[in-house]
This record gives sequence, structure tokens and C-alpha cells, in this order.
Amino acid sequence: MKSAISQTVSNWVEEESHQKTLAPKVIRKNDPWQNMSEEEIEDRRELIRYYINKEFELLLLIPIQPRENDFWFSSYEEFQQSPFNTWDFQRDRKPFNKYGYRIKKILERVKDLAIRYSCLTSAEGREDTLRKYENLVSDEFRDKLMNLVDKYRILEDRDEKMLLKAKIAKESRHIMKCKEVWQKYSTWE
Repeated sequence: MKSAISQTVSNWVEEESHQKTLAPKVIRKNDPWQNMSEEEIEDRRELIRYYINKEFELLLLIPIQPRENDFWFSSYEEFQQSPFNTWDFQRDRKPFNKYGYRIKKILERVKDLAIRYSCLTSAEGREDTLRKYENLVSDEFRDKLMNLVDKYRILEDRDEKMLLKAKIAKESRHIMKCKEVWQKYSTWE
């Protein structure tokens, strides 16, 4: 009786040690990981990661300036459990303001040009940067402002003139904001 039980247990252990797969395994002729153990595959991947990162070593040394809306999750599970993935958060979110984002990016571009202008020492470089700033403001705001002013002069309807006045004031505010950013960053004292 004991020998039958031990034989049965031995058969169970032997069955568990052999993994049975029902699906056929695909073997590719050009598989770079063929006949390698998991440890060898992980070592090879680590070497590839090291080699790729070695080319970008100098870039990785540059500190990253944190952004106001920059967030990152380390795993998908962490994202699933985050408060940003709840209906309460999504329900209270306002729609994305494309125009506000565009204005913000234009002001960032003006700031970059102003900083570049303050760093340059050659007159030619400074003139070129100043021309880029003026073209940016002209393309984004001034041309539109001049068109609105021309329309305002032609119109006779008082209500439409009031609407155009508001648009003219808005474009003027954008130009003034650009000028303010330019004066703040283009000179260093």
C-alpha cells in the first residue's frame, strides 16, 4: 500500500516537473534570442541598453527644467489607481483651451528670442533676433489688428463696431504682453 502511494506521489511530482504546452512554439530562423536562457537574454538586453545610453550620456547630464503640468506614472497600474483616472476628476475638468495654449507658446517663443537677444554680442546677430521677434509679433497679432482696424473704419453698424472694438483691444493686449516679455528678458542689468 505504501509503495502504491509513493509511486502515485512520484508520478505527480514528475508530471509537475514537465511543463506541457498545448500551443506549438514558433521558432524563427533569425531569432537573436534563440537557445539563450532568461538570464542570458536579460544580460544581452542590459548591454544593448548600456550601449544606446552611452551615446546620449552627455545629453542625459543636462538637468531638466520642471514644467508646471509635467507628471509621469511609473507603471500602468499606478495610473489606473491615480486620482486623475476617476470620473470625479474628469467630470470637473474644463475643456482644453487651444487659443490660450497657442498664446502661451507664442509668449514662450518671445521669451526665448529675448534671452537670445540679451546673450548675443554681435550687432548682426542682435538685429536678426530683433527682426525675428518683430516678424513673430507681426504675423501673430499686428497684421490681424490692422485688418480689424480697417474693418472698424468701414463699418457703420454700432453693434458690430462694439464687437470689433473688443477684438481690437484683445489683439492690442497680446501685443503689449509680448512687448512686456521682450523688455523683461532682452536686457540684463
